[in-house]
Amino acid sequence: MEQVSFKTRVKNVAIENAHKYKAYYVDKDYLLISDAFHDKNYYCVKAEKDNYLHLLGVSTKLSAESFFDKCEDGSLSEDDFEIMANERDAKSVKGSIRRKINVLPEIFELMSEKSMVEESFQKNKVFCSIASANDECTLGFVSTPAARPKSLLKGNELNSQKSKPIKIILSKKRNEDKYDNLIVGSKEDLVENYELVKALVSKKLENIILSENKKE
Repeated sequence: MEQVSFKTRVKNVAIENAHKYKAYYVDKDYLLISDAFHDKNYYCVKAEKDNYLHLLGVSTKLSAESFFDKCEDGSLSEDDFEIMANERDAKSVKGSIRRKINVLPEIFELMSEKSMVEESFQKNKVFCSIASANDECTLGFVSTPAARPKSLLKGNELNSQKSKPIKIILSKKRNEDKYDNLIVGSKEDLVENYELVKALVSKKLENIILSENKKE
């Protein structure tokens, strides 16, 4: 069996996951509500193409968006990026990138009821507005004010004293103005938190809330 170099493996993983990253994060927005949040009532996750580079940890002379475009169309070459970072231990950098590419496919399971979230997440030198995690990985987001992916760590690195389940996740297509899908949480949860998000939800979700209120 032919041995694949580490750099080839990084390239292959970057290309293999680019389409799914675009479909799951770039083409959709998410609204998260959790009892773990105290600074804000909710966070809106809105990823861009240029956030993808952060999740791999490699260095490149390309713009972050051009790097992603090459991943997406499959044209990324090993000449387009470097493993080593300035003034950092080579073994440490390689280990960090290895951990990232091992769990990169797991980020597509984070907008689910199985995930936990933590606000004001900190791990070593990593600081994020929020982080979402499952047993396989932790994805940190920086609020700008929309929450954008910033750091990917292997395993669940959340603080067990501060992290809590996601109570509600709403989603919408990027080109839509209003959130129109309830993907995590009950109709009762939506009714309970309606005042927080009523300006952001579609008529479809409004009708769900109205029908639940009539039952009461």
